[in-house]
Amino acid sequence: MVDSISRTLRIGGLASGMDIDQIVSDLMKIERQKVDKLYQQKQILEWQREDYRNINLKIKALYDSAFNMKLQGTYLKYRATVSYDDGTAPDSIFTATPGASAMPGTYSVEVKKIAQEAKIESSGSISKNYILGNILDLSQNPITVNDSNYKFVISLDGVEKTIELTKGVTYDGTTKTLDELKNDIQTKINATFGNDQITVSVENNQIKFSPGTSYSGAYKPIIVLKNSSDANILGNLGFSDGVSSKINIYAKLKDEAYKFENNPLNNGELIKFKINGKEFTFDFSDTGLEKNYTLNDVLNKINQDADAKVTAYYDAITDKIVIKSKETGLSAKVEIVNLSGNLFGNTGALKIASGSVDFGENALISINGIDISKPTNTFTISGIQFSLKKEAPGKTATLTIERDVDTVVETIKNFINTYNDTISAINSKLTEERYRDYLPLTDEQKKELKEDEIKKWEEKARSGLLRGDTVLSGLVNKLRQVVYGTVEGQPSDFDTLFDVGVKTGSYYEKGKLYIDEARLKEAISQNPEAVANLFVNITSSIYNIAKSGMDSITKKAGSSTQYFDNSLIAQNIRSLNDRISKMEEDLKKVEDRYWKQFTEMEKAIQSMNQQSMWLANQLGMYQSQ
Repeated sequence: MVDSISRTLRIGGLASGMDIDQIVSDLMKIERQKVDKLYQQKQILEWQREDYRNINLKIKALYDSAFNMKLQGTYLKYRATVSYDDGTAPDSIFTATPGASAMPGTYSVEVKKIAQEAKIESSGSISKNYILGNILDLSQNPITVNDSNYKFVISLDGVEKTIELTKGVTYDGTTKTLDELKNDIQTKINATFGNDQITVSVENNQIKFSPGTSYSGAYKPIIVLKNSSDANILGNLGFSDGVSSKINIYAKLKDEAYKFENNPLNNGELIKFKINGKEFTFDFSDTGLEKNYTLNDVLNKINQDADAKVTAYYDAITDKIVIKSKETGLSAKVEIVNLSGNLFGNTGALKIASGSVDFGENALISINGIDISKPTNTFTISGIQFSLKKEAPGKTATLTIERDVDTVVETIKNFINTYNDTISAINSKLTEERYRDYLPLTDEQKKELKEDEIKKWEEKARSGLLRGDTVLSGLVNKLRQVVYGTVEGQPSDFDTLFDVGVKTGSYYEKGKLYIDEARLKEAISQNPEAVANLFVNITSSIYNIAKSGMDSITKKAGSSTQYFDNSLIAQNIRSLNDRISKMEEDLKKVEDRYWKQFTEMEKAIQSMNQQSMWLANQLGMYQSQ
């Protein structure tokens, strides 16, 4: 309020002719020097915090890598090779993955049986697998085949063809009968698809399409009738567009019920059954909660029930329902009991008899002539994980387990690279040049510089902020002592990294490590346990040093993941913010004081000018008299 009132009373040199705005601005620049220094101090702290946190990310990477390297299993790597005398593909029957406890050697392996789920499926196709049209009364509604309605499309297992009937014929039930119409359709289908691929017949004045006796497919074919793009006659024949001979499991079960060979609603609309003792109820009556359910909804309900422990699905190729146990092995079971309705049962829609039961089977694998039974197809024997794909009784594979030196070397190389990257990042900050004459730019200074000039200036301004930092230098020294040191309890020729081919670079590289890969491989081959123990001891120390270093840096600079940063730098920044806020308030008061003083001066000058003008006027009047 004070600021707004004072600004409205400012008089900008109207009486004196002075540029008061510029004078006050120049005076305030001098006054702002103190607060600008605080902003610069704050910016330096923020840059320093960012540098610390970036270094901490590097140390975190070393920490994570060291964690894995301090585990014995990291160095106990093996590879498996599978071969068959007859050239069978190595991974076609089973795969073997050796773990840390695997024993090197050669094994003979025969997969006699694979573990099986319990399985029950429909005894036959559940669809009627034919299409039956509406009742036709030709005497009341004769069908005349002409240019406007003489063709339709029929699909047989996905192969679509257009059927064109004989034009110029009227079927009225007397002159031309429904049987004669059927015969014309059959003739045209035979000419298009071949004899006896699709049979056309008449039942109770309804045209019927069904698979022919000569159809060569493995399963009953799917027949679909579709409208022709022009001159369509399908509706006249009593069929809707897209009608199919197969059940649509995504359509309402009540609407699809007539397509089942055994109607699921024949024995009432309440369907109840048990699978593995778990009861399911579906009410398809008009008042039932499931009245709009599809067959797919029923199957999903079964699948989602954890107690049933089965997977149920419709096999569109075989036109059967399949119910499998989710587990394999002798304990796996599928048992179905029908309680009400006609979904299951001896004459049920799904053609699965009530009381049907099946059990799973165990896998049977022979290793070095010893038979081993397992309830699943993935299991571990003697530290080797086997995954069985198919059974091959009488076919023996040779499985060779040997040390995977290459993988161990690659793991060590990756760790050394991470170590070098961390050391390099820290050393670069410790030795970075500090340009103390380059302070952070103020907003006013940035306005006078180009973008590339600002960038170059700030590169120097933020350079060397961690130069000679005691926390970082102490961390580097500890790491170098560990990698240079001797591990007690090791054989004398395996108690330093140098012994296994890990060497230090020149002095100016400040602790960078190099690997003699050939020597490292030789050391692992000679004494893998000694190499493993050496690295476990050294990386355990590095892990602890990295952990301590991260904690120290976090106390000093905080972490971006912290909800509240109470680090030393954060406290200093908050303190500076408080001082800056106080000084900004003081600057407003100073600026108001300057304006008040100049305003008073302007008022005084204006008053003097008015008096001078009055005196001049009075003198003029006196002289004129």
